[in-house]
Amino acid sequence: MNRLIYHSFCCVCAAALLFSCADKSVRKSRMDYSLMSNEYKPRLVASNPATWKPVEYRVDVPVKGIELGDSSLFRQALERNAQYLLNSFSVDHILFPFRQRAGVHNPPDDRKQVFFWDTELRGASAGRFMMGAGNTLRWIDNPELRARLNQIIDGIEECREDDGYILAYPHIIDSIRSEEPNYARAWFTHGLIEAAIAGNPKAYSLLRGHADWFNRWDELHPKLLNWEHNGHQGHIASTRTYLSPVGKPEDLQIAEKYYVCDWWLDELAARHDSAVWQYPLQNPHSYLITSFEAYLDHYIATGDRSYLDAMLGAWDLIHDKWEHVGGSIAICETQWYVENGRRVLKHYDAKSENSHPPHSYCLTDKGHTGETCGSAFWIKFNQRLHRLYPDEEKYVAEIEKSIYNVILAAQTEEGNIRYHANMEGKRERPDNGYNTCCEGQGTRLLGSLPEFIYSTAADGLYVNLYEPSTIRWSINGQNVALQQETRFPFAPEVSLKVSVPSPLKMNLHIRIPSWAAAQTDILINGKKAAEGKTGTYATLSRQWNDGDIISFTLPIQLKTTRYVGIDSIAGAKRYAVEYGPVLLAAVSSEKYHCANVTGLAPDPDRPLHFVSAGDTSYCFKPYLMINSESFSVYPVSVDN
Repeated sequence: MNRLIYHSFCCVCAAALLFSCADKSVRKSRMDYSLMSNEYKPRLVASNPATWKPVEYRVDVPVKGIELGDSSLFRQALERNAQYLLNSFSVDHILFPFRQRAGVHNPPDDRKQVFFWDTELRGASAGRFMMGAGNTLRWIDNPELRARLNQIIDGIEECREDDGYILAYPHIIDSIRSEEPNYARAWFTHGLIEAAIAGNPKAYSLLRGHADWFNRWDELHPKLLNWEHNGHQGHIASTRTYLSPVGKPEDLQIAEKYYVCDWWLDELAARHDSAVWQYPLQNPHSYLITSFEAYLDHYIATGDRSYLDAMLGAWDLIHDKWEHVGGSIAICETQWYVENGRRVLKHYDAKSENSHPPHSYCLTDKGHTGETCGSAFWIKFNQRLHRLYPDEEKYVAEIEKSIYNVILAAQTEEGNIRYHANMEGKRERPDNGYNTCCEGQGTRLLGSLPEFIYSTAADGLYVNLYEPSTIRWSINGQNVALQQETRFPFAPEVSLKVSVPSPLKMNLHIRIPSWAAAQTDILINGKKAAEGKTGTYATLSRQWNDGDIISFTLPIQLKTTRYVGIDSIAGAKRYAVEYGPVLLAAVSSEKYHCANVTGLAPDPDRPLHFVSAGDTSYCFKPYLMINSESFSVYPVSVDN
C-alpha cells in the first residue's frame, strides 16, 4: 500500500474551521469578560450555619485496608512514588523557608532552593512531600518515608508562631508575591490532611491552629480572589479544612464570603463556554477544576442546590470541550492582555500563546496543554460526583482513563513525574525533583491510587476498577474481605473472591464499563447469575458465603476517534486508537506516523501492542508505555 506523507501544516485554515464549528455549540453569555479583574466580585456575605442541610455521600472512599497484588501496576507506581519522594529533596531543603521565616538556623543543604517553585511558592515543597508521602503510606510500609514525613511535621511545629501561624512565607505581606497565599496554602492544607490520615498525630492540631489564624486574617481576605495568578485555587484549602475532623463553620464561611462568585456559578450552570476559556480572574487554566472541587464541597456542607447545578454544568463543559481523548485536560494558562483599559484574549496564533477555545485540542507542548495537575484535579472532581451518584458509571470512566493515560503515564521508569501529557512528538524526560505543580499533584494522585479501586457503601461494596488487590472492611460490625484477581488491562478476565466469617447479606455492585463492546455475563461459582449492561453497575444482591467466587470477562475492543482541532492537517484524516480505557500511540520513524488504524491485530509476542498485517514499519502501543520513542496519538490515516 502506498503511504501518504503530509508535510503541509495549514494552521490558519484549521483554526478558521475550528472556530466556525465551535461557534455552533457556544451558548452565548451576556457577561462582559473584558473588565479588569478587580471588577468581578465574590459574594462578600456568608450564610448562617443553622440553615445548612448537609448532604450525605452515598458511598465512601477507603482510606486504608487495601492491599495490592505483586503484579499490580498501581503497586509499582506506589513504590516508584516513594523513591521519587526520597530522592528529590532533603528534609533540610524542605524546611528551609519555614526556618528562614522563623529566624531559626538553617543547616547546609546539598542543593539551592529551586527558582520559582521554591522561592516564589515557599512551603509548597512541604505540601508536595506531605501529600505524596501521606497518601503512599496508607497502602505500603516504608519506614524511611514515614520518618521523613514525621521530621518535616516536627520541623514545621518548631517554627510555629504563638498565634498558630505555620506557613513558610511572612504573614505580613507588603506586596503581591506570585501565588503563595492561595497556591502554597492549598498544598500545605492538603499535605497536613494526608499526613494526619496516614497517622501523624500532630498534623490535625497544626492544621486547626493554622486555620484559626487564617480565618482571622482580615486584611488579606478581600484580596484573595484577585491575587496574582489563579486566586481561586486557595478555595479548596478552606473547604477541605471544614470537611476534615477538625473543621469549624468559620472555615466554610470565610470561603463563601471571599471565594464564592455567584456570577460564575450562573455562567457555569448555563454552560457558557466563556466561563472556562475566558475566565476573567487572572488566567484561564486547568486549575479552574480545583475550584470546582471546592464548590462541590459547599454543596455537601450546605445542601445548596445552586452549587451542584453549576458543577454539573462545569463537568459538561470540561468533558465535552476541553478533554483530550485519553483524559488529559486541553486548557492551560491562557494569557489576558490589556488594551485601551480593556482586557482581551488573543485568538490562536501559532507563534504565540494558545487561547484554548472550545475544541482546540492542541497536541504538542507548543500549546502547553495536558498538564498532569489538571487531570489530578479532574480525578478528584469526578470522585466527588461518583460519591454522590455511584450508579452513574461515567464518573468512574473518567477516573479510569485519566489514571491510565495521564497519572500512570506521567511517571517515568525512574519514578520522576512529567509535566505534560503531550500527544505527539517525544515524551518529556523530567529531572528529579523541581517541585513543579505537576510533580506535587502527580505524587499526590500516585499515592492515592488504591482508593479508586473500590467504594464502600452501607449495603456493600462498589467494584470500580480492575486491579489485583484485596480490600478489607466491615458491614454492621462484621469484617468482610474481597480479593480481586486479574491481569487487566493485559487480559480481560476478572475474578472476585468473597471472605466472610458467616453468611452475610450484602450487595456487590460490579462496574461494566462504557467502553465494553457488549453486555457481560457475570458468574457466581461458575453459574450465570446476571448480565451486566454496558455503562452501568450490575448489582449482585444475595446472601454470600465464605469462598464465593464472582467471575466475568470484559469484552474489550479497539475504538477509533477522528481528530478535529487546531493541529488538523490539510487534506488528511487523523485518528486516535483506544483499547478499552487504554490510549494507544503509533510509533514509527515518520513525522506524522502514517498508519492504517482499521486493520490492526494484537501482537502475540507483546501484550497491548497492535500491528498491521503487511506493514511492520509501525506499531501501536499503550501511551503509558511510551518512553523515548517518537510517537503520535493521532497518526495520519493511510486509508484516506
